[in-house]
Amino acid sequence: MNKLIMVLGAPNDDNGQLSPIAIDRLYRAFDLATCYSTAKIICTGGKGEHFNNTSKPHYYYAQEFLILKGIPKERFLKGIASTNTVQDFSMSKSFLEKYNPDLLIIITSEFHIERVKLIAEKIIPKIKKFYASVASSLTEEELKPLKEHEKNAVYFLKEHGIKY
Repeated sequence: MNKLIMVLGAPNDDNGQLSPIAIDRLYRAFDLATCYSTAKIICTGGKGEHFNNTSKPHYYYAQEFLILKGIPKERFLKGIASTNTVQDFSMSKSFLEKYNPDLLIIITSEFHIERVKLIAEKIIPKIKKFYASVASSLTEEELKPLKEHEKNAVYFLKEHGIKY
Protein backbone atom coordinates (compact mmCIF):
# COMPACT_ATOMS: atom_id res chain seq x y z
CA MET A 1 0.00 0.00 0.00
CA ASN A 2 1.29 3.42 -0.99
CA LYS A 3 0.74 5.61 2.11
CA LEU A 4 2.05 9.13 2.51
CA ILE A 5 2.27 11.00 5.82
CA MET A 6 2.07 14.79 5.50
CA VAL A 7 3.02 16.83 8.57
CA LEU A 8 1.81 20.43 8.38
CA GLY A 9 4.24 23.07 9.56
CA ALA A 10 4.09 25.15 12.72
CA PRO A 11 6.35 27.82 14.22
CA ASN A 12 9.94 27.52 15.31
CA ASP A 13 12.03 30.21 16.99
CA ASP A 14 14.95 32.19 15.60
CA ASN A 15 17.33 29.38 16.60
CA GLY A 16 15.29 26.66 14.89
CA GLN A 17 13.80 25.35 18.14
CA LEU A 18 10.42 23.83 17.36
CA SER A 19 7.32 25.22 19.07
CA PRO A 20 5.10 22.99 21.24
CA ILE A 21 2.58 22.95 18.36
CA ALA A 22 5.21 21.62 15.96
CA ILE A 23 6.45 19.06 18.48
CA ASP A 24 2.91 17.81 19.16
CA ARG A 25 2.41 17.22 15.43
CA LEU A 26 5.81 15.59 15.00
CA TYR A 27 5.26 13.11 17.82
CA ARG A 28 2.05 12.05 16.07
CA ALA A 29 3.98 11.76 12.81
CA PHE A 30 6.58 9.62 14.56
CA ASP A 31 3.89 7.29 15.93
CA LEU A 32 2.23 6.94 12.52
CA ALA A 33 5.55 6.51 10.72
CA THR A 34 6.38 3.72 13.16
CA CYS A 35 3.01 2.02 12.57
CA TYR A 36 3.24 2.42 8.79
CA SER A 37 6.91 1.56 8.31
CA THR A 38 6.81 1.79 4.52
CA ALA A 39 4.97 5.13 4.36
CA LYS A 40 6.91 8.06 2.96
CA ILE A 41 6.86 11.36 4.87
CA ILE A 42 6.54 14.91 3.63
CA CYS A 43 6.92 17.91 5.93
CA THR A 44 5.68 21.40 5.10
CA GLY A 45 6.76 24.87 6.13
CA GLY A 46 9.15 27.36 4.65
CA LYS A 47 10.27 30.68 6.05
CA GLY A 48 8.11 33.57 7.15
CA GLU A 49 8.08 36.45 9.57
CA HIS A 50 5.29 34.99 11.69
CA PHE A 51 6.69 31.46 12.08
CA ASN A 52 10.34 31.03 10.99
CA ASN A 53 13.04 33.71 10.65
CA THR A 54 15.98 31.31 10.30
CA SER A 55 17.99 30.65 7.15
CA LYS A 56 16.50 27.15 6.76
CA PRO A 57 12.88 26.20 5.99
CA HIS A 58 10.73 24.92 8.83
CA TYR A 59 10.44 21.52 7.16
CA TYR A 60 14.21 21.08 7.65
CA TYR A 61 13.80 21.29 11.45
CA ALA A 62 10.77 18.97 11.34
CA GLN A 63 12.67 16.35 9.35
CA GLU A 64 15.70 16.62 11.64
CA PHE A 65 13.46 16.05 14.68
CA LEU A 66 12.03 12.87 13.18
CA ILE A 67 15.44 11.65 12.01
CA LEU A 68 16.82 12.13 15.54
CA LYS A 69 13.89 10.04 16.80
CA GLY A 70 14.97 7.22 14.46
CA ILE A 71 13.04 7.68 11.23
CA PRO A 72 15.43 6.90 8.35
CA LYS A 73 16.35 9.86 6.14
CA GLU A 74 15.36 7.84 3.05
CA ARG A 75 11.69 7.92 4.07
CA PHE A 76 11.44 11.69 3.57
CA LEU A 77 10.30 13.27 0.35
CA LYS A 78 11.31 16.81 -0.54
CA GLY A 79 9.74 19.26 1.90
CA ILE A 80 7.24 21.92 0.87
CA ALA A 81 8.48 25.47 1.56
CA SER A 82 4.97 26.83 2.15
CA THR A 83 4.09 29.87 4.24
CA ASN A 84 0.46 29.06 5.02
CA THR A 85 -2.11 26.27 4.96
CA VAL A 86 -3.40 27.00 1.47
CA GLN A 87 0.17 26.78 0.17
CA ASP A 88 0.70 23.48 2.01
CA PHE A 89 -1.75 21.97 -0.45
CA SER A 90 -1.45 24.20 -3.52
CA MET A 91 2.35 23.83 -3.62
CA SER A 92 2.12 20.05 -3.16
CA LYS A 93 -0.91 19.48 -5.44
CA SER A 94 0.91 18.43 -8.63
CA PHE A 95 3.35 16.25 -6.69
CA LEU A 96 0.54 14.58 -4.72
CA GLU A 97 -1.48 13.91 -7.87
CA LYS A 98 1.60 12.40 -9.56
CA TYR A 99 2.63 10.39 -6.48
CA ASN A 100 -1.00 9.24 -6.16
CA PRO A 101 -0.93 7.73 -2.67
CA ASP A 102 -3.51 5.11 -1.73
CA LEU A 103 -3.90 7.15 1.44
CA LEU A 104 -2.64 10.60 2.39
CA ILE A 105 -2.45 10.97 6.17
CA ILE A 106 -2.54 14.67 7.04
CA ILE A 107 -1.29 15.63 10.51
CA THR A 108 -2.24 18.90 12.14
CA SER A 109 -3.52 20.27 15.44
CA GLU A 110 -7.12 19.83 16.64
CA PHE A 111 -7.68 23.58 16.60
CA HIS A 112 -6.57 23.71 12.93
CA ILE A 113 -8.35 20.65 11.53
CA GLU A 114 -11.55 22.29 10.27
CA ARG A 115 -9.65 24.74 8.08
CA VAL A 116 -7.29 22.02 6.85
CA LYS A 117 -10.24 19.86 5.76
CA LEU A 118 -11.87 22.76 3.88
CA ILE A 119 -8.66 23.56 2.03
CA ALA A 120 -7.55 19.99 1.29
CA GLU A 121 -10.97 18.95 -0.02
CA LYS A 122 -10.98 21.96 -2.35
CA ILE A 123 -7.41 21.66 -3.66
CA ILE A 124 -6.87 17.88 -3.73
CA PRO A 125 -10.40 16.42 -3.80
CA LYS A 126 -9.53 13.18 -5.62
CA ILE A 127 -6.87 12.02 -3.20
CA LYS A 128 -8.06 9.69 -0.42
CA LYS A 129 -7.27 11.42 2.87
CA PHE A 130 -7.23 10.63 6.55
CA TYR A 131 -7.01 13.59 8.92
CA ALA A 132 -4.98 12.93 12.05
CA SER A 133 -5.64 15.76 14.46
CA VAL A 134 -3.40 16.19 17.47
CA ALA A 135 -4.43 17.46 20.89
CA SER A 136 -2.34 20.45 21.85
CA SER A 137 -0.02 20.58 24.84
CA LEU A 138 -0.70 24.33 25.10
CA THR A 139 -2.81 25.68 27.95
CA GLU A 140 -6.39 26.80 27.30
CA GLU A 141 -5.21 30.38 27.69
CA GLU A 142 -2.53 29.88 25.03
CA LEU A 143 -5.03 28.11 22.75
CA LYS A 144 -7.71 30.79 22.99
CA PRO A 145 -6.21 33.22 20.39
CA LEU A 146 -5.35 30.32 18.08
CA LYS A 147 -8.91 29.00 18.20
CA GLU A 148 -10.25 32.50 17.55
CA HIS A 149 -7.90 32.89 14.57
CA GLU A 150 -9.08 29.56 13.17
CA LYS A 151 -12.73 30.49 13.63
CA ASN A 152 -12.17 33.73 11.68
CA ALA A 153 -10.11 31.99 8.99
CA VAL A 154 -12.77 29.31 8.44
CA TYR A 155 -15.48 31.97 8.24
CA PHE A 156 -13.41 33.93 5.69
CA LEU A 157 -12.82 30.84 3.52
CA LYS A 158 -16.50 29.92 3.57
CA GLU A 159 -17.50 33.48 2.64
CA HIS A 160 -14.81 34.18 0.02
CA GLY A 161 -13.71 30.77 -1.19
CA ILE A 162 -10.26 29.31 -1.42
CA LYS A 163 -8.01 30.96 -3.96
CA TYR A 164 -4.73 29.39 -4.96
